[in-house]
Amino acid sequence: MKKLASFMIILMVLSISISVLVNILSSEEYPSDGNAVENFEKAISENLPFRESISDLMGRIHYFSGVRHFDDVYIGSEGSLLLNIKEPTSRTFSAAKSYIGGYAEKYQIKPYFMLVPTASEILQQEIDDYASEEIYNQRAMIDQMYSAFEGNVRTTDVYQTMLDHKNEYIYYHTENMPTSLGGYYIYGELCNRLSLKQNTISSFSAAYTAHDFYGSLADEFFRPYASSDFITLYEYTGEKCYFTVKHFYEDKTTSSESLFIYDENAVENKLDMILGRHSPITEITRGSGDSTVGSILIFGDESAKSWLGFLATNYTKITFVDINLVSSSMLSSISTLDYDHVLFAYSAGAFTEGIDFSKLEYVG
Repeated sequence: MKKLASFMIILMVLSISISVLVNILSSEEYPSDGNAVENFEKAISENLPFRESISDLMGRIHYFSGVRHFDDVYIGSEGSLLLNIKEPTSRTFSAAKSYIGGYAEKYQIKPYFMLVPTASEILQQEIDDYASEEIYNQRAMIDQMYSAFEGNVRTTDVYQTMLDHKNEYIYYHTENMPTSLGGYYIYGELCNRLSLKQNTISSFSAAYTAHDFYGSLADEFFRPYASSDFITLYEYTGEKCYFTVKHFYEDKTTSSESLFIYDENAVENKLDMILGRHSPITEITRGSGDSTVGSILIFGDESAKSWLGFLATNYTKITFVDINLVSSSMLSSISTLDYDHVLFAYSAGAFTEGIDFSKLEYVG
């Protein structure tokens, strides 16, 4: 009886849907610009009853027929959701070169600059060859940006390092950012470039937590096809020391954390178990230990959570600024000359989406 009822419902939906489609296709408002398939799918998604369920059903039919590309997301063979980033505009390049170059000249410094490739670039072995041809070429973009900075900015290339470790868990399956292990390899390259002594991975104790969590890429449609993630918290054990994390906001409020929050139920976003909630300015200070080299000012995006905890073991103070979130008044309270190093470090995805480097004019 249940099967008969289900069958009748399906027939009813199909009957109504066919009727609606006939009306759509015969309507004068139905576009006839030659993109027949696109127009047909658009008509279905916008006009059919139960369109969300039907659209989801069509997506699943596409998947089982072998399609692994939905909008900008590719479903990898290992369950990774690979977000294809967009090609940056020429203005993105010119703004970065102009404002960072101007900032360096103003303070007579030579800052460091790093772009970290995303999973869609490094994990292309997880998708079919025909699909990988559609992936934006981040290698070429990174090289182009580095070439533009030649002479007045010191670049840090982590591309080959990430590629060398592509078979390890260096990117989350369901977030477009490196894992803590990926962050450790990025940290290693930063140490090489900044002339720091890299702490070995054995200098950290690893706590594996937040098992089976799904990030922002794993919406209702993608989740059944994605592998779940976990978070690794690498706590430094090499020397007796403690770390303090402070978050600063526009309303002048502050909040304090340790490097890690071990109770996954204490945070809504599981990634906030590392360094706490993402804020306009985050300050990390090291309270003890003697193998540090002063302070560093870093401009970057949230993906830096993967490696900031490692880098904190080498500095007395780190000031991390998300320039897209921070206000001009907050920036004016920062004095560049108070820091030994200045680093611009971005995920290739965040960089191509656009960074408001014009705010550098407000930095003290």
